[in-house]
Amino acid sequence: MTPARLTLYFCIAEVLAMTPFASFPALTPYFFDHWGLSGTEAGWVNGVFFLGFTIFGLISSTLTDRVDARRVVLFGNLLAIVGAYGFAFHAIDFWSALPWRFLSGAALACAYMPGLKLLTDRIPVSAQSRAIAFYTACFSTGSAVSFLLIGQVNTWIGAEAALASAAIGPPLALLLILTVTRAKSHHAPRSWRQLLNFKPVLTNRVTMGYVAAYFCHSWELMAMRSFVVAFLTFAQSQSEAPAWMDISVIAAVVIFMGLPSSVLGNEISLRIGRQRAIGLIMLLAFITSGLLGFSAELPFILVAFIAILYGVFVTADSSSITSGAIASAPLELKGSTMAVHSFIGFSGAMAGPVVAGIVLDAAGGHENMIAWGVTYLSMGAIAIFGPFALRLTRTI
Repeated sequence: MTPARLTLYFCIAEVLAMTPFASFPALTPYFFDHWGLSGTEAGWVNGVFFLGFTIFGLISSTLTDRVDARRVVLFGNLLAIVGAYGFAFHAIDFWSALPWRFLSGAALACAYMPGLKLLTDRIPVSAQSRAIAFYTACFSTGSAVSFLLIGQVNTWIGAEAALASAAIGPPLALLLILTVTRAKSHHAPRSWRQLLNFKPVLTNRVTMGYVAAYFCHSWELMAMRSFVVAFLTFAQSQSEAPAWMDISVIAAVVIFMGLPSSVLGNEISLRIGRQRAIGLIMLLAFITSGLLGFSAELPFILVAFIAILYGVFVTADSSSITSGAIASAPLELKGSTMAVHSFIGFSGAMAGPVVAGIVLDAAGGHENMIAWGVTYLSMGAIAIFGPFALRLTRTI
């Protein structure tokens, strides 16, 4: 099978595995009303998903230096089915939602980065940079499909059916991986004693520069995605929005823009240099976050445009950062490098929604325009630190 075709299949499997991703954020206004959640509680429900991703990401990605990543990915998709089912039928309030969202995050961790390792283990080095760019960009596509699926089912059938629909994708992803891959012996498995020794990664100055930048990127990105539907719902209530402007569709477009922008960002970085491209993109994302946050009283069509623009800038550096981290690692440490990259990066993804929720409550709550402005500005502000982290990637 050609690298291009295999990459396509893996991208499809990734999108299918992510249908439970937006089970909570796509329905945040519903949970605000029916569960009486505060912004802080909503932030924690979003954040605990990434806590599961962070913890299991460290374990699952590290294991791929010892065992075939295929086994880890298949387990992740099985776990995703359980998590989606549990949240749909057993979560009834803030506290009961937490373990199921944690489990869904853990499932995605076992499917996402190990899936990238599974792919790169089966294609030549010359094809890996663009394969990584498309695969990481499809994280945005999977997120967008999840938002669109759950939002549309909620619109036409109801919230309960929307939550149940989230379980559709993982079984299909599991079948696809079983069909297009075969078990493969590991090229040079690390010993169990060395498996959790991350010192070679942590002392790699170049790698850690990209990892620190990924922390900033993930904080901003996941905070934005966690509250985008709630913000658009508030903005729509502040103006007479055209009837054809469906919030779930707009949110899906905002998030889907991560695919072309991430791939384009990688191509730009190949031409002008990763550090320069990533720094420029992060600056533009910060500026746009402030514009969006304080735009709620503008005509809704303009709010939607700024949101889409923010969706472009906030994701354009994703594949460049990940490609840089992986390229900086020796072959025998790529799994551990992905583990550290995922663990530290998604620690930011966990903290971002929680801090955003706290800021939202402290500034006035989810029905206050100034509160939303301050919240989005706080999301973008973390990007200021990204270019400083990238200084570590410069050769001395």
